[in-house]
Amino acid sequence: MIRKGIRALVESLPEAHLVLEAGTRVEAQTLLESNDVDLAVVDLVLGAEDGLDFIKEITHRFKNLKVLVMSMQPEALYAERVLKAGALGMVSKSDEHDQVLAAVQTVMLGEFYLTRATQALVLKKLLKRSMPKGDSPVSQLSDRELHVFQMLGTGYTTAEVAEHLGLSRKTVEAHREKIKRKLKIKDAKSLVAAASVWVQGDSPGDFQI
Repeated sequence: MIRKGIRALVESLPEAHLVLEAGTRVEAQTLLESNDVDLAVVDLVLGAEDGLDFIKEITHRFKNLKVLVMSMQPEALYAERVLKAGALGMVSKSDEHDQVLAAVQTVMLGEFYLTRATQALVLKKLLKRSMPKGDSPVSQLSDRELHVFQMLGTGYTTAEVAEHLGLSRKTVEAHREKIKRKLKIKDAKSLVAAASVWVQGDSPGDFQI
């Protein structure tokens, strides 16, 4: 439904656009290989796949491709990560249509698009100034830990995460322990519950997003 909505928005632009849809990473790769695509709108939560990793891959392979992230994950936490991965901007699935269209048009021109508040946060990080009070504990996670956290929230078990990522179960368990420590989560059950809420785009527990 989200893809259909984005498609309708882009097709409403005065310029003529061919809009393609992909439901999986493999489908997206196939479309990119067989079409001269200008812009890819990518989510950060792709089931077991890592959205950041996917962005790094496609921006490396397709040099002229511009990427806009659309996700329910908090822009304040992910903005710097998606820019480092190669995307030019980020919007929320809950943003107004006009804002999404503005982001699409801005990124299509090869320019960066972030909200003013998020631009300020990114600049503060780049200048090594202190983070604003109340910054999310999730920002402490590495990209790999964040991916594991998302997978747990999507319903994957430790064994399934290990198999999918090509890691040992012991390594995944170590990631889980680091995540619990950083997020101050007491047990495995609470970890999965928090991850599930996080994937849905809400603030898990006492986290300040």
